[in-house]
Amino acid sequence: QAKTGEASGPHQDDGRPRLPGTMTLGQRCTLVGIAVAAYVVGFWPAWWVRDAVLGAFHHPRYEGVWILMPHMLLYGTLQALCCLIAWRLLASRQWMPAPRLSINRSALTWGLTLGLVSIALVVAFFYATGQSGAFHAPTVKPWIVVANVFSNFFEEFVFRGFILAALAAAIGFWPAALLSSAAFGATHTQYPLSLQVLIAATAVLWAWAARRCDGIFAPYVAHMTLDWGLDPFL
Repeated sequence: QAKTGEASGPHQDDGRPRLPGTMTLGQRCTLVGIAVAAYVVGFWPAWWVRDAVLGAFHHPRYEGVWILMPHMLLYGTLQALCCLIAWRLLASRQWMPAPRLSINRSALTWGLTLGLVSIALVVAFFYATGQSGAFHAPTVKPWIVVANVFSNFFEEFVFRGFILAALAAAIGFWPAALLSSAAFGATHTQYPLSLQVLIAATAVLWAWAARRCDGIFAPYVAHMTLDWGLDPFL
């Protein structure tokens, strides 16, 4: 950071990130390219690693501890690790702000609120599309409850964390929120396109929460509220 009155790098002298327009084209393109690469890692080599590990254990049934282990180590873990390394390097160069959890009452309140809003949106979607039969009496699966603690954190670190922050530094917050949310929805390939669109729309709310509360704790709470509140019934 410069000692004189001139700004150095993508930050102002007071340490605040500079506006995207003050960054060079090369810096912006680099940030976008790294964000895209971080997204691609979630498919390859992450899927290859997952399949290789499961194959080494003869593809165990998806139950018990083999629900927990993939969520902890195989689904988003490699992608989150790559994002952490890239984030620390880029933050050290002052190209983007350092990662923040921002655990406080405001983040908890916004997270719970937007989690409940997300539940309402999903319920409305299923009823509006004639799929109300998908709901059933509550069935709590402890292994999935615990597994979501890990996989949801990795997803938030990647999408409402690194990818959102990198794109926001390059092109501004709202374009970054829309792009990162669309990417998040597209990762849910197990669902039909209409549900992927709903997931992306919900993710925009979570991206706003990350900005409003200055960290990933609020969207993480929203994500956990949605999964813990809805999974037993759907």
